[in-house]
Amino acid sequence: MHSAARTTEPFAIGLSKVEPPELSDGDVRLRVECVGVCGTDLHVFDGSYPVDYPVVQGHEISARVVEISPSAAARLTVGDRVAVEPVTSCGQCRACRHGRRNTCQNMIAIGIHRPGGFQEELVLPAVNCHSAGSLSPTATALAETLSVSLRSVARPSVTEGERVVVLGAGPIGLGAVLAATDRGARVLVVDQHRARLDLAAELGAEETVPGLAQLPERVLRWTDGDGADVVIEATGAPTVARSAFEVVAVGGRISIVGVSEQELRVNMRLFTSKELDVYGSRATLDFPGAIALSRRYESKVMRLVSHRFALSDTQQALRYALDEPQSVVKTVIDVT
Repeated sequence: MHSAARTTEPFAIGLSKVEPPELSDGDVRLRVECVGVCGTDLHVFDGSYPVDYPVVQGHEISARVVEISPSAAARLTVGDRVAVEPVTSCGQCRACRHGRRNTCQNMIAIGIHRPGGFQEELVLPAVNCHSAGSLSPTATALAETLSVSLRSVARPSVTEGERVVVLGAGPIGLGAVLAATDRGARVLVVDQHRARLDLAAELGAEETVPGLAQLPERVLRWTDGDGADVVIEATGAPTVARSAFEVVAVGGRISIVGVSEQELRVNMRLFTSKELDVYGSRATLDFPGAIALSRRYESKVMRLVSHRFALSDTQQALRYALDEPQSVVKTVIDVT
């Protein structure tokens, strides 16, 4: 038996003992070290993301391999630290057939459709587990966050010397700062919270803007009147997303990674007058690339963590993140 934090209904998480899951061929057994708390975890916790309760949440996972099925032995070794790629694609739908398995129509998500990392032990397919080498547990767990940020930068093909505006300095936006500067781009970040802007500057942003009111003027000045080559929208707020179309350059690119159920109203003329490329972005296709990014900037990645809680305090952790979003950047649950 091992301990698991199970979400039994909205706003209710209890610690209980559960039976160790069986190991099937192709699986590995993991001892979970720590798990990052994602926005999706908060939506499952508050009931706004539909799941079948009870559920063990948590998909930003660092763990050690403790047992390996025979067919998985070529991929991993007992004792390996791994970062977990949290979705499994079907391989058959149109998206998968066209090489876009990250948008699989039948995907199985860890922490949503199958038990996640808010527990001491976990069994997963070996293909979902990527060796992290000597990367610290925290930086390993945050590789999943960076994987989403990396995709938001890869979709518009950010290149060296380009000027990139990042809208929002939450974990995904801050990860986009790392991913864009890693490619040699110059980055400006806008956010309403001074502490997050200061952190963005520490991570490599050369310009920070405290709110939307100053944004058009600041971007024009920063780009010598051209506008941004690329804008990455990482808030999901329609008001913020609309500003992307205003500050992007003629012939520029917009990458939308912020998640929202709200509608975005944009003058259609902007698409043709500026001949824009607009990309939706979600889970990465390059999880090893995200681990490598976390390794190159490990000390900076660690700066994303603002709060830590024990597994027994998981409900308190998610409640605090919901109630105090202005003070929380990334929460980590220490499992073992």
